[in-house]
Amino acid sequence: MTKLYSIDLKLWLTLGAFMFAALLALGLVQLHHHTQKESLLLLSEATLRKDLAILNSTLHHHFEAQEFEEIQSTLDAFSHDQGYQFLALLDAQGKLLYSSGTEQKKQAMATGPDNFSALVQASQAIPEFTIDYTKAHYLLTAYDAYQQPDNTRETDTMPALIYAQYSVEPHAIRLLHYTHMKTIVILTMAVLLTVLVLIITRLFIHRPVTQLMQLSDHVSRFDFSDKLETQGTGEFKRLADNLNHMARSLQNGWQQTQQAEAEAKRKHAILEGIFSALPDLFFIVDQEGTILEYHCGQKSDLFVSDSEFLGRTMQDVLPAQTASSFNRAIHSIDKPGQLTQIEYSLPFEDGSRHFEARLSALPNSDNLVVAVRNITDKKRQEEIILHHAFYDTLTDLPNRFLVLDRLQQLIHDAKRDKSMVGVGFIDLDDFKKVNDSMGHEVGDKVLIHSAKRLQSALREKDTVARLGGDEFIILLGDLKSNADIHPIATKLVKLFHAPFDIDGRAFNISLSLGIALFPQDADTPNDLLRKADSAMYNAKQQGRNTYCLFTESMSNSLQRRLMLEESMQGALERGEFEVYYQPQLDLQARKVVGAEALLRWHSDKLGPISPAEFIPLAEQNGFIIDLGKFVLNSAAKALQQIHTQFNASLRLAVNLSPRQFNDPELLSHVEHLIEHCALQPGTLELEITEGLLLSGDSTIKATLDKLQQMGVLISMDDFGTGYSSLNYLRQYPFDVLKIDQSFIADMHTGNESAYLVKNIITMAHGMGLKVIAEGIEDHEQLTRLVEFKCNIGQGYLIGQPMPEAAFQDWLEHNFTRPENIMNKSLSIQDY
Repeated sequence: MTKLYSIDLKLWLTLGAFMFAALLALGLVQLHHHTQKESLLLLSEATLRKDLAILNSTLHHHFEAQEFEEIQSTLDAFSHDQGYQFLALLDAQGKLLYSSGTEQKKQAMATGPDNFSALVQASQAIPEFTIDYTKAHYLLTAYDAYQQPDNTRETDTMPALIYAQYSVEPHAIRLLHYTHMKTIVILTMAVLLTVLVLIITRLFIHRPVTQLMQLSDHVSRFDFSDKLETQGTGEFKRLADNLNHMARSLQNGWQQTQQAEAEAKRKHAILEGIFSALPDLFFIVDQEGTILEYHCGQKSDLFVSDSEFLGRTMQDVLPAQTASSFNRAIHSIDKPGQLTQIEYSLPFEDGSRHFEARLSALPNSDNLVVAVRNITDKKRQEEIILHHAFYDTLTDLPNRFLVLDRLQQLIHDAKRDKSMVGVGFIDLDDFKKVNDSMGHEVGDKVLIHSAKRLQSALREKDTVARLGGDEFIILLGDLKSNADIHPIATKLVKLFHAPFDIDGRAFNISLSLGIALFPQDADTPNDLLRKADSAMYNAKQQGRNTYCLFTESMSNSLQRRLMLEESMQGALERGEFEVYYQPQLDLQARKVVGAEALLRWHSDKLGPISPAEFIPLAEQNGFIIDLGKFVLNSAAKALQQIHTQFNASLRLAVNLSPRQFNDPELLSHVEHLIEHCALQPGTLELEITEGLLLSGDSTIKATLDKLQQMGVLISMDDFGTGYSSLNYLRQYPFDVLKIDQSFIADMHTGNESAYLVKNIITMAHGMGLKVIAEGIEDHEQLTRLVEFKCNIGQGYLIGQPMPEAAFQDWLEHNFTRPENIMNKSLSIQDY
C-alpha cells in the first residue's frame, strides 16, 4: 500500500519558492564567477607563453650580437610594459645572470642560488615551457628553456632558463567585486519573485485548497448539504467537480450501502449457522502458516483452545511432524483454485483421532482456507475393510491372499537359513453333512472351534489360515528334516478326535491333512498349495481322519488334474463335448418313452474322459454352469426334432448339479428353452440328487415349484445312496423317483436287495410317483422289475448311451417295434 505524507502547503510553498529562487541565483552567480576566473587564467597563460617566446627570441638576438647591456634593458622594459613582477635569466649552475624587478626582489632572488640550482635541475626533467599557479597570491610562475646560440663555447657563461612571475591579483579583485554586485541584484530579484509567487498561490492555490478541504471534511462526516462552486478551468475546478459528484454519488448510494451492510450481516449470520452445523473445522492461514481466523462446528475436535492458536503458527500449536506436513502443503499451492489434501492424526484423551485437511488458495489474496474433517470413523472402516481383505470374516484367520504372502516370506527365509517349510492343506471330514443337516449357524460354530483348535496346537510363529468352506492351511517354518513334520501332523489329527461341544451337543469331526515340503516338493507358494491339496485328497482316499505327505507318485494324479483343467478351458468352443442319449423303456406298456441326456467329453489332447473324472472337477471350478447350459440346450433341440420326426411325446431327462441348480439364471433359461423349442409339458425332466435337499433352504422348494409350473418333471436321482429321507419326497414336488443302479446290481445276489427295491417301488407308487430303475444289464433284473411293477427301465440291456444321430436311428428301428430291443440277448416276448 502506497503511503502519502501531508504538509502545510501555504508555508512550505512560500519557503520553497524563495529557497528555490535564492539557490538558483546563487548557483548561477557562482558558476559565472568560476567561468570568468578560468577564462582569466587561460588568457594569462596564453599571454605568458607568447611574451616569453618573444623575450626568448629577443634575448637570443642580443646574446649573438653580444649586446649585454641591452639584455638588462630588455628585461626591465619587458617587465615594466607587460606587468611582470619578476624576470630572470639563470645559467646552467643556477646562478642569476640577469633579472628585473625591485631591489628587494633582486636581492632575494640573488641570495638563493640553491633555489635557482633546483629550478635548473627541475627544468631538465620538464618540457621546455611550464606554468604554475599559486592560488593564495594570484601568482603565475613560468619556466622557459633558453635557446643557446650556435657559436656558443663551452666556457661561455650562457643562460639556461628564463624565469618569470606574473600576478593576476588586480584582475581577480575586479572580477570578485563584479560577482558581488551581481549577487545582490539577483537576490533582490528572487525576493520580488517570491512575493509574486505568494500572491499568485494565495489567490489560485491556497483559497481553492482551503475550500476543497472544507468540502472533504463535510463529506467525511457524511454531510452532503454543502456544495463547492468553482469558476474557471484547471485541476482545482476538475477536483471540485469530482468532489461534488462524489458527494452526490455517496448521498444517492448511502441507503443502498446500509441495505447492503444489512444483507451482508444476514449472510454472515447464515454462514455462521452453516459453519456451526457442519462438523468440519475451517481455518484462514497466511503463507507462513499463521492462523488468522477460524470457524468451528465441532469444538471437541480442536487440538487446543482458540485462545491458544489464533495469531500463532502451525509449528506453535501442532506436533512437529503434523506442522511440517501443513507447511509443505501450504508452500505447494501456487495459484487460486488449486487443492491440496493431507491426512494426519493427533493424540486426544480418548485416543488418537485421524483428520483430513484440504487447503486451497483464496482468490485475490495471499491467504489460504483450510477445511479439516474428522475421519476417524472412516479410517476405522478402512482398517476393517483392509482387515477383511486379508483375514477371514468368520474365524479371523488369514485368508488366501495373506497366507500366500507369508508363505513367500517363509520360502525366502528358508533359502537363507537352508531350512525347510511345511505347507499343510486341511479339509474337515463330513463337514458338509453337519452343515446341511444342522444348519449354517452350527456349521459356522464348528469352523470357529476348529480354527481355535488348530491355533492352539501350533507354535506362535506358525500360521493357520482359512481358504474357504471347511478348508484350512497351516504354514510350518524352520523345519530341519522330514521327521519334524510327523509329530505335528499326528498331533493335529488326534486333536480332532475329541468331540466339539456346541450348544450342548457333541459333534465328532475329523480332518484329512495333506502336506507338501519346501524345497523337495516345490519352490513356489502356488505349487506348494496345489501339491498339499493333492496330498489331502490322497488322505481322503485312504479313509480320511489321517494325514499324507506329498510323494512323487501323487504327481501323476496332480498332473492329470492340471491337464484336465487346462484342456477344459475352451473345450466347449472347440466342440469337444457332446450329449449322448440312453433310451428309457416303459416296462409295463413295453414301449419307448424317452431317454436320459448324458454328457461325454472327447478331448483332442487327452482322448475320451470319463464323466466320473471331469464332472467333479467342473463342479469345483464352476465350469459345470456352462456345461449344464450346453446339455440343456442340446437336449431341448433334440427333443424338438424328435417330436417333429416321430410325432410323439417322448421325454428327455437332464441332470442338474447342485451348483447349476443354484444358478440365478436357471429358471429364465429353462423358460426360454421351453418357449423357443415349443416343448410340450411333461417332456422335459430335470434330475436332482438328495444332497441338494440337505440344506433345507426354502428357495429350493420355490424353485422346484416354479419349474413344475412350467411343465417340467422333477426327478430324484440316485435314491437310496444318501440319507434317503422319506420326508423329502413328501416335502418337495417330485414326479419321478430314480432307484440307484447299485440296488439293481445287487438284486440277483440276495433277497434283501430285491425286497428293498420292491418296497421302494411300492412306497413311491403310494405317493403318486413314477419309478425308474437304472443300470438294467441282464434278463433276471428286468424280469423282477416287471414283477415289482416298476414303471420305467434304463440300462445297457435296453440301450447304451449314444450320440444324437445314432439315437434317432435307434428310435426308427425300435420306437414302433419294441420287440427289436436287445434282440441279441432278450426278446420282448419273454416279459
